Amino acid sequence: MTEEAHAQLGPDEQAPDGRRLRWTEHRVRRRAAFVVAGTLAIDTYGPEASAEQIAETAGVSRTVLYRYFRDREDLRQAIADEAVAAVVASVLPKLQLSADSTPRQAIRSVIEVVVGWLAEHPNMYHFLRDRRSGSALEAVESTVADQVAALLKMFLMFFGIDAAKAEPGAYGIVGFVESSGSWWLARRSMSREKLTEIICDGVWYLLDGTARAANVHVGYDDPLPLEAFGQQGTDQEDS
Repeated sequence: MTEEAHAQLGPDEQAPDGRRLRWTEHRVRRRAAFVVAGTLAIDTYGPEASAEQIAETAGVSRTVLYRYFRDREDLRQAIADEAVAAVVASVLPKLQLSADSTPRQAIRSVIEVVVGWLAEHPNMYHFLRDRRSGSALEAVESTVADQVAALLKMFLMFFGIDAAKAEPGAYGIVGFVESSGSWWLARRSMSREKLTEIICDGVWYLLDGTARAANVHVGYDDPLPLEAFGQQGTDQEDS
């Protein structure tokens, strides 16, 4: 039996012995594989990659492809969700700091990942940006911004700076990075490395300016005072 014919059958017809769960798991795996094929097709053919091109990339017919999605919008939203998850998964680990972390290292590790993703997946970026009404790109920005805000709050509180500034500041930084990346994709007037350097410096100037306004001085290459902050948090809990 062909896959197209198999996909048209209900789980009871395909598994008369009652293996419904096995069939459901099969459909989940196949759908996930088609979503990955969709991301590859968009990278290859552009943001408007057709269902036929996605099906060709997946090695199936268009009819089989749509057995696993309600319609075109369901397919494209699933692709957007997959791309968002991939970006977030690559960025969040870089926001984990160690006792030896410096501002330069912390900022650069994140920016390198973001700029690298933009350079390697420009079509997917435009696909997500075109779907702003579906909250695809906002999901990346808000998730990363929330994590950045948590870090900023930690350090601002340690330095005695109003923590209420952390959240708008974090979203401002994320917006700055995304806008700079979008500008670069449209022009490619400098190297990826140069863009990374410029964005890193810009982020640092924003952070350093906020700290200096509160009469706090942190070196770009000085280890961040993680242990001191942890001790302060312990003291506050004990009081």
